[in-house]
Formats: sequence, structure tokens, C-alpha cells
Amino acid sequence: MAGNSTSEDYAPAANDHAFAYAVDMEGNWKWGKFFYNVSFAISTISGCSIDGNGNAVMLGQGNSVPLIMEMSLKDGQVLKFVSFEKIGSSETS
Repeated sequence: MAGNSTSEDYAPAANDHAFAYAVDMEGNWKWGKFFYNVSFAISTISGCSIDGNGNAVMLGQGNSVPLIMEMSLKDGQVLKFVSFEKIGSSETS
């Protein structure tokens, strides 16, 4: 499960933070994470699926650009992280 929180007391700063957590088939808690980084804050996770390797693939947004993250379902470790920068953009376009 993944999403974002707008709560002012959820994380160290009062801005949007993405989160992800996992439970097993019996509803037992496995792990949970919120994402906060001064240089690249992940504000939203808007999509989550399982890839062919059995890892979670998260689609989201951070620093106003799209991102893709692959995470281990076992412990929530981030295995791969890719962000997409806008090329040729300016303040007006």
C-alpha cells in the first residue's frame, strides 16, 4: 500500500510526504516507510504494482518531477530509483 500524507505532524516537516507499507496475507504488519530527504523529497506515490521479480514498483512525484522506485516487498528497501527531469523547459513553458 502506498500514498501520501498531508498531516503536519506525520514527518519532521509540515509538507506532503509519501509513504509505503506492507502487511502479509493475514494482515500482520511487515514494514512501513515514509520518504523524507532534504535534497529530494518524495511527496506522492500514486501507483503501486508488483513486477516480474516480485518487487514493488512505485510511481510518484518528487521535487515536481515524475519518479519510479523499485522496492523489496520483504523489507521495503529501495532497490532502484529513477527521476525524470524536464528538458528544455523554462518558467513560462
